[in-house]
Amino acid sequence: KQWYQRRVRVLKQAAECNSHIPISCARAAILNINSSVGSIYNTSNSSNTAYRVSKAALNMLTKCQASEFIKDGIMSLSIHPCWTDPEKPQAPLTNRDAVEHIAYMIENCSEKHNGMYVRKGLVAMPY
Repeated sequence: KQWYQRRVRVLKQAAECNSHIPISCARAAILNINSSVGSIYNTSNSSNTAYRVSKAALNMLTKCQASEFIKDGIMSLSIHPCWTDPEKPQAPLTNRDAVEHIAYMIENCSEKHNGMYVRKGLVAMPY
């Protein structure tokens, strides 16, 4: 809990120092790295249940953070960078591609994305 509170204090300071910048990652943001399996809506099987539940919970955390911290100029976003695995050739992206997608999301998100669950290109994903 103390670790979390210290990070929130730093984010609040960053948001205050950057108050001339619109709400975005450039001002202050919490980025929760998620997975497509965090979508309850898109659940079609029960494999990896514990992992799926943890990612669905991360979406709830993102929504709670978004509503709690927006008043402080801090946004929260849950991002799914896509599946990467250098040891599995069927993975759709390389690690480098995933990093580029994350960088794009960081550079282009805005207040309208606060509390959202997004994938490549800031496309909204269903909870």
